[in-house]
Amino acid sequence: MTRLGETHNIVHVLEAQDHNAGVDGDSFHAGRVHSFDILLSFGELTGDAVLKVFSGATAGTKTTAETFRYRVSDSELKTTNGDTYAAWSTSSALTLTAASYEDFLLQVSMDSDELTDGQPWVTVELGSEASEIFVAIIAVARPRFEANDPLTLID
Repeated sequence: MTRLGETHNIVHVLEAQDHNAGVDGDSFHAGRVHSFDILLSFGELTGDAVLKVFSGATAGTKTTAETFRYRVSDSELKTTNGDTYAAWSTSSALTLTAASYEDFLLQVSMDSDELTDGQPWVTVELGSEASEIFVAIIAVARPRFEANDPLTLID
C-alpha cells in the first residue's frame, strides 16, 4: 500500500503557536512539484489578518503576490461537516475574519505553472492586521517524480 508521504511532499510551513504582528511561513520550492495545497488550521483569531501567497526567485523572497484558489471548511473543526468544504473562490489578498475563520480549516490550492515565471519559491504571509492569530500551516505537494522519499522542497 502506498502512503501519502511516499507520493507527496509534506512541508511544515508554520508551527502551531500564537503569532502576533504578522508572520511569514517557511518558503518551499514549488518548481519541483506539479501542484500544492496549503492547509491553514486556525484556533484563535482576533481582528482580521490578510493572507497572501508570494512567489520569488529565492527562499524568503516575496516578489509577486499570486492569485490562489481557496475554500474553507463548512463548519468548525471537530464538528459535523467540519471535514467538508465550500465552493472554490480566488484571491490574491484574502481577509481572514474571526467570524469566518476562527476554528476552521482553510485550503489554498495552486498549480506550479500558475506561479510567475522564474519565481518558483512560495512564501505564505499572514499580515499584521490581527492582534492575535493562532494557526498551523502545512503544505502538501504532488511531486513531478514520485519516490518513496520525494526530493526536498526546502533548503
